[in-house]
Amino acid sequence: MVELSILIDIGGEIGALPTIVLCFLTAAIGLSLVRQQGISTLRNMEGARVGTSLVHGIFLAIAGLFLLIPGFVTDIVGALLLIPPLRIFLGRGIVGWLSKHRSDSLKRSNIIIEGEFWQAGNPQDHPHEYVKPLEDEKRDTNKPEN
Repeated sequence: MVELSILIDIGGEIGALPTIVLCFLTAAIGLSLVRQQGISTLRNMEGARVGTSLVHGIFLAIAGLFLLIPGFVTDIVGALLLIPPLRIFLGRGIVGWLSKHRSDSLKRSNIIIEGEFWQAGNPQDHPHEYVKPLEDEKRDTNKPEN
């Protein structure tokens, strides 16, 4: 709703055609910047930590998606995601949030073991599963047990 109202307001100020051209222009410039930074991230992957490169790659993909969607709000969000320190800051925040909530869910988890049971002693209830108890054997007390 916000995106649409901003597009309508800007279209009312500068006209429909300039608004459309401006949307395409911001998308083209943004996507070329995403491509350039993505290639740079791939080149730096050898020397950098994999986690950092992964964070940059994920946020660059999100930035590309936001820049491709027509509108000025999404273009601003996509342009902000092109700033490397902001990507690292957001990545650390998300990892911290996920690790906190993941550990909370592990503390609450219960181990559930499913099974069936019945009262032992009546072979008529479960004849196919009844095991006859061993009869007491008379043992020779002179022989050592093995």
